Amino acid sequence: MPVIMEVFSGDPPCIACQDVLTLADEYAIKHKGKLEVVKLIGQKAMTKFEEYRLGCTPAIVINEKIRIEGICPSRATLDNALKEGGL
Repeated sequence: MPVIMEVFSGDPPCIACQDVLTLADEYAIKHKGKLEVVKLIGQKAMTKFEEYRLGCTPAIVINEKIRIEGICPSRATLDNALKEGGL
């Protein structure tokens, strides 16, 4: 079963959100078959955003646990978060 990484972004995306979305695309390719990336952008994502009780974007939730919020993480930070999430 793949690890699920939900990526939250504003609409229009700020620079940090743009960077997170780009990073998510890179990781989806890098970990194809092991990682499922779900992009949740703008108003369409508000139900999930509120469900997780997030305060700001960008945010990354891995296997339903908030791992990153309010910043675009470094690759090392995202690697660690994914490792903690089971990847």
